[in-house]
Amino acid sequence: MPNRPKEPHAKDPRKLDSGRWQARVTYYDPDTGKRRETSQTFATEREAKKWSREQEMAYREDPNRKPPSVQTLTEFFPEWLKTVEAQGLAAKTVRDYRQMAAHPLNAFGHKALKSITTWDIQQLYTAMAETHSSRTVNYVHTVLNRALSDAVDWGLISVNPAAKAKAPRGQRKPVVILTPSEARHFLEVTQGTRWYTLWALMLHTGLRPGEAIAVRWQDIHWDTNTLHVMQAVSGDGSRKVVGPTKTERSTRPIALGPHILQLLRSRQMEQQNEQAAGARWEDHDLVFATYEGKLLSPRNVARNFQRDRQRAGLPDTIHPHCLRHTMASHWLAAGQSIKVVSERLGHTSVAFTLQTYAHLLPNQQADAAATMDHALFSRTPNPPNPSPLHPHEL
Repeated sequence: MPNRPKEPHAKDPRKLDSGRWQARVTYYDPDTGKRRETSQTFATEREAKKWSREQEMAYREDPNRKPPSVQTLTEFFPEWLKTVEAQGLAAKTVRDYRQMAAHPLNAFGHKALKSITTWDIQQLYTAMAETHSSRTVNYVHTVLNRALSDAVDWGLISVNPAAKAKAPRGQRKPVVILTPSEARHFLEVTQGTRWYTLWALMLHTGLRPGEAIAVRWQDIHWDTNTLHVMQAVSGDGSRKVVGPTKTERSTRPIALGPHILQLLRSRQMEQQNEQAAGARWEDHDLVFATYEGKLLSPRNVARNFQRDRQRAGLPDTIHPHCLRHTMASHWLAAGQSIKVVSERLGHTSVAFTLQTYAHLLPNQQADAAATMDHALFSRTPNPPNPSPLHPHEL
């Protein structure tokens, strides 16, 4: 190991042509003993000096420390994922993030955070666009952008290289729904089967498949005719778990109609009979469970849905999530408020609901145009639909 000074050294900040101040700290690589320098730019000289002092002290306390910006993306990402998971990120989302991160990690995971450029990221998106859907590329961009944005907030790098990278726009896949006659036919074909009540509940409530599988009897409030969505199933096989709902807004009450309540009562009686007959019953309070009372597998639910779909003669583009789309679409077509539909679906915002279902909203332009035309040009003193607002508020 070559001889080296025992202490690092913070240099005086220097002013750049851009007007910003560059803070610099020299240190010695703990592996090679070679002299290195880490730097970061700030808006003011005071901020630059403060950062330099803090970094110098950090190196004094830990001579083997490497500057955060020298950390590679492969080293940084698992630590970042642990942090966001501790902040309440759903288990399924964590798995999705890890899967999406595999693309940039394979492409430039070996590079230090400070060395990753916007061009590196743009090249990745261009290459991915040839073999992956625009939705996948955009998801990769979302994950990478969030991770590197946090790295900026934490002082590891000064600029987020993903901020100016452009993922392909692509086209949103059309929402596939069942017509009212198809939905009724689907339920008629499956009536009397073990899965009938589950399909009916999903059509009636707009629950996500993972939410429907996780419904417990304690979540049904018979006195108020409501179902409180409190948890959801994520993963599958040995990795399936019951955990919090997808987002905070996903934890919500849902009003139930008399017919679906009656179906749930019947399901409760059927389950009590199964419990009495089954010697190996495990009581997890689940409304929909295996013959032993265990948690259903999402894959098995999807497999049985496809079997019932085929029996009903429905297109193979229909999948379990389409029941959720069907409920939302028919409510909107019936003139229900977008806000009410958004709350029932548990979306994070009304804007997201509009983005997904705007093309299904009834076209009310003709009525609005007629009202405005009457207000502007008619000689009738009282318009047919006077505004409730004060004239100065119009």
